[in-house]
Amino acid sequence: MRKSTRRLGAVAVIAALGLLLGGCSGGASGSSEGSASACVPSGGKAPRAGGEKYVVYMSALNIGNAWQEEAANLGNSVAQLSPYNSCVEVRKEMTQPDPQAQISQIQSMVAAGADAIVTYPLSPTAINSAYRDACSQGVTVVSYDATVTEPCVYNVSYITSVPDGAKSPFMGYNAMETLTKLLGGKGNIFVSHGVVGTSTDNVHYNSALAALKKTPEVKILTEYEGKWDSAQQQKETSKSLGSFPNVDGIFCGYGESGCVKALTAAGKKIPVSGETSQYFREQLLAGWPGVSIGSPPAQGGIAMKVALAVLLKGAEGIPMDIEVPYKIVTSENVKVCEQDTYTEGCNVFKPGTVGDEETADIFNVMLPESSLSASKSGNPSAGMTAAPFTAQDLQKYEQDASRRYVTREACPDGWQKATLPEGVEGCAKG
Repeated sequence: MRKSTRRLGAVAVIAALGLLLGGCSGGASGSSEGSASACVPSGGKAPRAGGEKYVVYMSALNIGNAWQEEAANLGNSVAQLSPYNSCVEVRKEMTQPDPQAQISQIQSMVAAGADAIVTYPLSPTAINSAYRDACSQGVTVVSYDATVTEPCVYNVSYITSVPDGAKSPFMGYNAMETLTKLLGGKGNIFVSHGVVGTSTDNVHYNSALAALKKTPEVKILTEYEGKWDSAQQQKETSKSLGSFPNVDGIFCGYGESGCVKALTAAGKKIPVSGETSQYFREQLLAGWPGVSIGSPPAQGGIAMKVALAVLLKGAEGIPMDIEVPYKIVTSENVKVCEQDTYTEGCNVFKPGTVGDEETADIFNVMLPESSLSASKSGNPSAGMTAAPFTAQDLQKYEQDASRRYVTREACPDGWQKATLPEGVEGCAKG
């Protein structure tokens, strides 16, 4: 979930409040007063359902992990903040991890008068027809974390960006590169997938294989699908340990606490590349060899802010492809968050204060509105106000054109398909 160097300070937060909703009436936080016309940007459209507020749906996958719930809660909480709340009604929904179920959900949202849909897409292509139909009816669609190829959808994701402290893009590449270094450039590993077929898992896996090619003495013993679920990860890792006890390291997707617990039960303390769970970072804090690098659930809130910027100020200047910054955490830089909101450099909560699958990567430079309580409840913390995006803000995070093929399966004008140094299909100038 990525970067402190560009953090919006308190002054910038306050200043930004006056920029987004110059015409949005409204009163104090929590007020629902005001009219639809006061919220419509210059040349914009009134709410589709004809009410006083825009209707925005916040949708995540119901797959039994804390990340999905946190991302949806952060999006939900952001929309309830002033100045958004006087113009926006947010509706949070979860969907089953089935493409047809997600298509049906999107269609229902459009029929119910959605002005914007903030969605975690189960597939980069399978839901495109529903998104395209939504766009054709005037609905703003923003995907987060996973991406889609449909051109009308805004992609807000970390999967192609360069993490803090790294030279190369892609989470999978950096995670595998660090793991092979921890192994001294040789050994046998397991590779645990997330939900196979999603854009997220595809990019992680392919870029990880590219990093692995640099160290031919590191071999994959077996691969399995962990489904981004800690219980599934523990089950599959335990089974693999039974068949391949000579493993030296694990490349583990989200739910990595399950990988570590399986290793602990087997009496093996070996390097693990995992994602961002509290449990894993607590183990790093205690000296477990590994690297924690992965998807920030802050993306749910960030994507909501992008959707609200489009609705309330218009789409002009807002990039269609936005890269979210994220962190690489090891035993060398793991640091405890001392309070409910972000403190400088923190990346793990105090041991024993939150559940194993929660994560301090609810905090992100692009989401100063985040708090631990908001990620748990879906309601903003008392006294919090929004830091709205301007088009100029978002242009700083526009995806590098060389990585556009990864998320769109197409290159920008003047670019052509090519293989990037990280072994992933991308774009080259000319």
